[in-house]
Amino acid sequence: MTLNFHRKTLGQTGTGHFSPLAAFNTKKDLVLILDVAKFKYDPYWCDIKTVYESFVNVDSVTNESRGFILNSQKEKTNLLMGNSA
Repeated sequence: MTLNFHRKTLGQTGTGHFSPLAAFNTKKDLVLILDVAKFKYDPYWCDIKTVYESFVNVDSVTNESRGFILNSQKEKTNLLMGNSA
């Protein structure tokens, strides 16, 4: 899952940002975000409620909420042969 979130909602500098969500701790309701701007932020755990608030935040340019992208692979493809594996 890739998040499009509002950094200020997470107490960070900047505005909109994309980073992958790597894990979910079901006992503590925390998600692990692997920030792609690792020069600025190391990977971090954040509570799910705050993360939700950060991606339902309305983008000032599009006037729409930010959201997330669910990444999945339904079919493996052999790139050399062009056939399904």
